[in-house]
Amino acid sequence: MAAVGSGGSTAAAGPGAVSAGTLEPGTASAAHRRLKYISLAVLVVQNASLILSIRYARTLPGDRFFATTAVVMAEVLKGLTCLLLLFAQKRGNVKHLVLFLHEAVLVQYVDTLKLAVPSLIYTLQNNLQYVAISNLPAATFQVSPKPSQFTGVGYIE
Repeated sequence: MAAVGSGGSTAAAGPGAVSAGTLEPGTASAAHRRLKYISLAVLVVQNASLILSIRYARTLPGDRFFATTAVVMAEVLKGLTCLLLLFAQKRGNVKHLVLFLHEAVLVQYVDTLKLAVPSLIYTLQNNLQYVAISNLPAATFQVSPKPSQFTGVGYIE
């Protein structure tokens, strides 16, 4: 049995050798486990700081910002981040990026429409979370169950 390297050369695979990217179930490497726990810690800190900062901003005296504006701007930032990552994945080639986006969004419009419904519901959920955090103490809001906790979205296995 021979394994093909990144340069196209072949090397004999020894007993128990695993090709890159094909870990068998239950054999997560130490680096994989470490990345998983680092990701979990970052998500915990991000979620807690988001709740506290929103609560602080929403309870300041004076004019308040519209929750819808905050939600839309957060989604715009996410979209721009995704475009930037796709641009990097396409190695800075704008033509390939535009062709990819055309294929993924316009040609496969049925898939785009299927994603529109959950996206709109998610936007409504985020708006309602701003209303809830404006009216509840931060600790109560943090420990109250949210719809994403029932679906398992956002959890690391």
